[in-house]
Amino acid sequence: MNVPWQTPEADRSVVSPRLAALARIAAQVAAATTMSDLTETITQRASTVMGASRSVLAVRDGESHLRTIATHGMSPADARDWDDLILSERSPLAEAVRTNRVVSIHSRADLLARYPELDDGTERSSVTFPLISRASGEAVGALGFRFDGRVGPVDPDLLWVLGVLSDVCAQTMLRLRAEEESHARTAQLQFLADASQALATSLDYRQTLRQVASLAVPAHADWCSVQLVDDGVLRTLALAHVDPAKVQLARELETRWPPDPDRPGSAAEVVRTGKSLLVESITDAMLVAAAHDEEHLRLARELGLCSAMSVPLIAKDRALGVLSFVSAESGRHYTPQDVAFAEDLGRRAGLAIDNADLYSQTRRVAAVLQATLLPQDLPELEGWQVGTVYRQSGRTDVGGDYYDVTGLPGGRVVVVLGDVMGRGVDAAVAGSYMRSAAKVLATQDPQPEALARAMDRFMSADPPTQMASSVYLLFDPAHDDVSLVRAGHPPPLLVHEGRARFLTELGSPVHGLGEVPRDAAHTSFGVGDVLLLYTDGLVERRGESIETGLSRLKAASEELLTGLDDDTDLDVVLETLAEVVSDPDRHDDVAVLAFRRMV
Repeated sequence: MNVPWQTPEADRSVVSPRLAALARIAAQVAAATTMSDLTETITQRASTVMGASRSVLAVRDGESHLRTIATHGMSPADARDWDDLILSERSPLAEAVRTNRVVSIHSRADLLARYPELDDGTERSSVTFPLISRASGEAVGALGFRFDGRVGPVDPDLLWVLGVLSDVCAQTMLRLRAEEESHARTAQLQFLADASQALATSLDYRQTLRQVASLAVPAHADWCSVQLVDDGVLRTLALAHVDPAKVQLARELETRWPPDPDRPGSAAEVVRTGKSLLVESITDAMLVAAAHDEEHLRLARELGLCSAMSVPLIAKDRALGVLSFVSAESGRHYTPQDVAFAEDLGRRAGLAIDNADLYSQTRRVAAVLQATLLPQDLPELEGWQVGTVYRQSGRTDVGGDYYDVTGLPGGRVVVVLGDVMGRGVDAAVAGSYMRSAAKVLATQDPQPEALARAMDRFMSADPPTQMASSVYLLFDPAHDDVSLVRAGHPPPLLVHEGRARFLTELGSPVHGLGEVPRDAAHTSFGVGDVLLLYTDGLVERRGESIETGLSRLKAASEELLTGLDDDTDLDVVLETLAEVVSDPDRHDDVAVLAFRRMV
């Protein structure tokens, strides 16, 4: 018998336990620390709660494919059929990813009308959710549930909770990916640091490889060249010889008679096969066979080539280019032992190239992760100038600086800025939790003392970090007042009529020590005044007292934040201030906010 999802007589008591169970599963998914934890929870446990016959979780694999990473209720043979899906083909998973919409199948008749190739004779319904990245708005995968013997639409409440579950799944999956990429790239960078000095002195691998080519001549070769694959084409990066005139001659040869990439024994073949090439003796017959015409042959003979070897620049079993050694006037003949030497150098060079790419990728991953943990855009506040600057530390890991700004009726503005203990992905995620909690709690009571105490309770109940400093402000222009609470955070700086002073009144301990007294300090804040908030990375330097950093900030603020007008770009001013005040070595992240009242 076909059992509908919901009829007018359906008992809501049957649905409510499912809603509660799915909510618990969503919390478990959000807390997953590995992909296996995530996939097991999202497929097996959710399917059990929903009474689903089958479930499948697929992720986007390139531009045109989906790759299934978890299934439930499928035989091994059936699961293999879903291993790789083409996005352009008709299927609920592919359609959900292409359209960013939930795909619901209410019956077998519905399936036959839309996806007849998927019919197996079973009466059923299904629902498939896209897994959407909040950062890009694009689907990164899909999650589908199938219900054999059931027809009709899914209960709206269940559908909504499943949508929330899918969203949590998507964001958790992206978080785990970012963590894995960050950890992998950091480990690979450390490995390269132990490579040879010539290749480890710089992350500018192009310049380093030019140095390698020069160093190889004439001790190991009369000629040395480095060629890299660029957009599928092998291009010469470096060509070295002790005689510059001969280098010019070789470049003329390459320009007038470009090498044939399909010719056996070419550098292109070394890249294609990933295997080294040794020519112990270069014969005249070889030059004749390779020459395009008599002029080409004459110039090639003038080079006096004797022996050659070419090795691939390998990283992760991928050929990135070719390193070639050629002997001429020295009369050297290369041997298999020479090839082994060159291959070792080629592996080191390949790692140097890969390291530079990985470093750039790691920086991008860190920047993307940090961007997702800070407000994408600050609100437009009428009558206010607001400036921000965030500077990531020189290291590849991210920090826990966070801030948020919210406009309230009557021109009031709530501001939160803080810094959690530690570094890395855990600190950044903890900072995100702190910011989100503060934003929600501020809607209940925006007064700084109430908000700070609410954050203490939040930290006591479910702390995302052991310790965090923060500052909470409420601007009230109707009363020319700003109230603030400092929880172990550096004091805000007020600039009034060209003079700067720190608001040090009524400081209180950091969050993480339980519920402690949090009293607000009040100070006058009028038209033209500027208030500066910042994290400790702005004023701290190794081997220097914090008082020295604060004095440097005060002096720079009196110079840069005085005489501003309504057309001033505060972001530009803060960039200059951060450059002047912060540690040139950039050992810590820096977050700075400035508020100037215009009316």
